[in-house]
This record gives sequence, structure tokens and C-alpha cells, in this order.
Amino acid sequence: MREREPAVSVPGILAAVVGDPAVAGLPRDTPLLSGGLALDSVTVVRLLAEIKTTTGVDVADLDLDLDALATIGTLADFVAARAGTA
Repeated sequence: MREREPAVSVPGILAAVVGDPAVAGLPRDTPLLSGGLALDSVTVVRLLAEIKTTTGVDVADLDLDLDALATIGTLADFVAARAGTA
């Protein structure tokens, strides 16, 4: 079993999922969906799966309204707050 990485890696996970290293350096207030990165549903599913694999945090299970997906920062904060309890 691989050791879980810190939640601060969320921007790196996002960059890997979208295939663009520059995404890791975007501001925390960058929207993930409309008006920002405009992630489609398939990419969001891949992102959430990779976050769960890497950190153990199941965003979709813990945040049914998916408010955590508003911005890069809200997602990183959500994962950071729950990484110790995952």
C-alpha cells in the first residue's frame, strides 16, 4: 500500500489529471468548473478518483453537494481538513 501524500498536493493532482503542469501554479481562487478551468464531468470524476487514491479522501462521498469543487482552493482546503481522518 502506498503512503498517502499530503493534501497540499491537490494542485499537483489536478495538473496531472488535466495533463498540464501549469495548472499546479494557478491561483487558489481559480474556478474548477464554469468560468475557470471548465472541467467536464469525466475530468471531475477522474480528479475525484485520483484524490481518493492519493489522499484517501472521498470528496464525492463526504460532500454530497460538491461545494468543495468551487475553486482549486476550496478543494485543497476540503481535502486538507479531512486527510487526517481518511
